[in-house]
Amino acid sequence: MKKWIIWIVMIICAIEASAARLCPAHGRVVNEQGKAIEYATVVLLREGRQVAGMATDADGQFQLEAAPGQYDLQIQYLGCEPLKQLIRVEENNDLGDFVLRSSPTQIEGVVVSARLVRREADRFVVDVANAPAAIGKDGIDLLEQAPGVWIDGEKISINGKSGSKVYINDRELKMDNTQLLTYLRSLRAEEIQKIEVIPVTGADYDADSASGVIRITLKKRRENGLNGSVAFNTSQSRYIHTYDPSANINLHSGKVDFYSSIWGSLGNQRLISRENTRYNASGKNLQAISNARHNQRNYGINAGSLFEINPKNSLGAELSVWHNGSWGPTSTSTDLMDQQATVNTRSRFDNHDRGNNYTATFNYILKLDTLGSTLKLLADYTRRDADSGNDNSSRITSGPSVVDSLYRDAATSQYDIMTASLALEKNFSPRWTLKAGAKYTFNDMRNDALYEYRKADAWLRNNGQSYTVNYTENIAALYATASARLGRWSLVAGLRGEYTHTHGKSGGLRQNYFSLFPNANISYTLAPEKGHSLILQYARTIQRPNFWCLNPQRSQLSDYTYQSGNPSLDPAFQHDVNLTLVLANKYSLTGGVQIIDGEILQTMLSDPQNPDMLHINWVNFDATTSYYATVNLPFQPAKWWQMNLNGVYMRRGQRIEQHGEQHFCNWVFANVSNTFSLPARFYIDCAYFYQGRIDLGTVWVLPSHSLQAGIKKRLGEQFLLSLSVRGILDQDQRIGASGDNEDFVRMMHISQAWGKIQFRFGVTWNFQSGKAFRKRAVEAASAEDRERLSKGSGTGF
Repeated sequence: MKKWIIWIVMIICAIEASAARLCPAHGRVVNEQGKAIEYATVVLLREGRQVAGMATDADGQFQLEAAPGQYDLQIQYLGCEPLKQLIRVEENNDLGDFVLRSSPTQIEGVVVSARLVRREADRFVVDVANAPAAIGKDGIDLLEQAPGVWIDGEKISINGKSGSKVYINDRELKMDNTQLLTYLRSLRAEEIQKIEVIPVTGADYDADSASGVIRITLKKRRENGLNGSVAFNTSQSRYIHTYDPSANINLHSGKVDFYSSIWGSLGNQRLISRENTRYNASGKNLQAISNARHNQRNYGINAGSLFEINPKNSLGAELSVWHNGSWGPTSTSTDLMDQQATVNTRSRFDNHDRGNNYTATFNYILKLDTLGSTLKLLADYTRRDADSGNDNSSRITSGPSVVDSLYRDAATSQYDIMTASLALEKNFSPRWTLKAGAKYTFNDMRNDALYEYRKADAWLRNNGQSYTVNYTENIAALYATASARLGRWSLVAGLRGEYTHTHGKSGGLRQNYFSLFPNANISYTLAPEKGHSLILQYARTIQRPNFWCLNPQRSQLSDYTYQSGNPSLDPAFQHDVNLTLVLANKYSLTGGVQIIDGEILQTMLSDPQNPDMLHINWVNFDATTSYYATVNLPFQPAKWWQMNLNGVYMRRGQRIEQHGEQHFCNWVFANVSNTFSLPARFYIDCAYFYQGRIDLGTVWVLPSHSLQAGIKKRLGEQFLLSLSVRGILDQDQRIGASGDNEDFVRMMHISQAWGKIQFRFGVTWNFQSGKAFRKRAVEAASAEDRERLSKGSGTGF
């Protein structure tokens, strides 16, 4: 017992000794009028090497920890002259205010050494506002450079975990994948302050954040005035013709902020697929070609306002509406052959998919003290109405026999999400912070579908496929998170409890369950002078099935393939633990392990009624274990050249059969991006992306490469022109699938817009009236819950 006491005393003494070698130095960054500057980059340098660094908070304050001694302090902010000053760090010293003066030249006129990407304790930060490499890029371009983030043209994932959530100013974007990517492309780097990538979330997030979170913060200004922008982008190729207008306006006057934005995406896309399926059990072979053309009319508008009652109290409200509409025909020709005969099927599938989304958000924020403590009351309501339908016709020819058939379906869905939450953040000192809160969520889903077929000049109901499915979910949550900074050590620990009650699903089943979701984050600074640190993270999360996965609607993809949702899906639970090594405050290497129980994935099986027909469906798999590693290496070979390299490797555990043996496969993602800043305000970007083979249950996606290049030109302070070429390698996507015991093997070659060569052109006009002002946005309480309105949580086939 005495030995244990001695060891504990020695560890405490070691920690205290480490803490004693670091001293906190705090200060404030303001402009010439004495107004605080938020998100200015502040770094401490010794002999040209960065020792510590951070961005200022909403009050312009910063705190850096370093060993006692003399340092060079450097402060930078877009549109201001860089400030360099010699300072001395001592025990808990106040450095006072630092004044940044407006720069008569723009960012290109000065040498800026700020990095595009930096690592913080629990997240990566893409410092858009202070990085020349970000100039002229859109939201997708920036995310493609973010560590661990992968965009395959259809969805966004972090460290190979698809279904990652995206926030704009603390408000989640509730759109399907296509709309989300379209909206992110409408965002310009000039209006983005920073992007944060959080691979493992804490207890203050909903437990349903298993795939990580991406937070995009738009720039904020404080003085009265009006500004905004109008932009237009278009993509043109053999497979895509889209036109994407967008505009935003922001106004600050006295105690009132008002902001509004509108965006749209109009055009059409084409997809050509070629399929070969071998049915080993019956000896049949299938060859098919399909040609799909989809028109789209997507647009949205949102408006919000915040009113500062007094310095401590503020109210906010926001309304948003967006509409999605797509329609178009798919024509197919299929030959199903055996040794005796060939059956040819020619079909046409005319489909439409329309939806309207309405969201209302309200918040009240009370500032409790001068340390940034707040009490927030948040309430949200989201309503989504959707309807879809198909008019299908087929002609089946087998020798002299010809059979024509007509069938159709119509489905309507209604989703309601209501949320209320109370959140407390108490900062006891710059070293100690407590977050606690409560949240209630009500989710309701109503689905009705009618399937009919034509017989004897009459439409008859198909009772086997028509359905009515209602699903109701209640979630109550409590959480608490404590943070401490003790010299070289930084500790964060939290616990979230969620009680869930559901009713509906298949056969009217009820579920009641309570789960605890702990998380912990421990970081240790190995060498303050060199910027080396070590970070250990753990979190338990839940993956609830998206509403689209629960919807049993049947969608015919081709003559012999259809997909549907599964109302009987259960949630999946995930454990994630990882260790990150950060070198020189910029290079990072992460290794971790994920254990998922009941993972929700799509699988492809033979239809029990017709073995020639293949069914794509969502199922829960048994527990799987995966190991992963990520690396982020930012370089600056020259003042005019910035390079960023990202890589993700995952040794993924999976089950070919739902309850079969676990097998391991290897996933690899990598990208290298380059930005060249040239004279006359020209910028050249080029990037290469690699995706290795991906195995998901019974389906696999073969490796692919992508190369893109672009040039941007600024004209004065108001206009930006851009031209880029994507998909230079002009590749098809290749997908394979097999059934149990390989009773069938399918290979598909898909030609679609995001893998083929396309040209993209854009122009942006920025306007401003009066002085710059601060733009703020209303926080939303139901952000995590609305995520489940997005389509799917895995890869579609």
